Amino acid sequence: MGFLDALLGRTKPVQANLDRLFGLPGAQITLEASEGLVPTREAGVCFKPSAGQAFDATEREISAMLADGEGASAVTAKLSEEADEFGYRWVVLRAADFDTLVTQVHFVNSTLQDHGFGPQLLCSVFGFVAASPPGSSTPGGPASTYLVYLYKRGSFYPFVPTGSERRDNETELRLKVVLGQDLTIEADLDRWFPLWRLPVH
Repeated sequence: MGFLDALLGRTKPVQANLDRLFGLPGAQITLEASEGLVPTREAGVCFKPSAGQAFDATEREISAMLADGEGASAVTAKLSEEADEFGYRWVVLRAADFDTLVTQVHFVNSTLQDHGFGPQLLCSVFGFVAASPPGSSTPGGPASTYLVYLYKRGSFYPFVPTGSERRDNETELRLKVVLGQDLTIEADLDRWFPLWRLPVH
């Protein structure tokens, strides 16, 4: 960063580093051991179509990309049919195990990036929930905690919604410390954006 950038408060953008997604399996172990949280086996990749770009055309294009990509047969994904008030769209993925889910999310991000959608990619979100009672093999309900990967920052932050547009900041800050050895945590707390009404459960 040059002197003028420092003086004016400008910073160079951080390059996307999708390989940081592969730190998530370690974070999963940490969350289960320290917090009793397990993955919901669902994740989402968020992007914003170009202005004036019809969603049905975008959906066809992305579906074709995933179908043509190497390893795409392992991807079980769907695109949400509705945009939120900001016009964001989601590719929602499900997998039987967390390692596969992380690989799928990496594949979707990489595929979209390689096909010119990099500037439109925003984040990827992974859901976590309290572990099920002993003897049960399924998660105990909808996600209560999320790990958010910021595509343009190459960093993560925890998001813990507690109700109607409310969040548990105290728990989020504690998870920042808990996950610091596993993930690159976003240092700028102003970038820990709340993500209400997520399609990821």
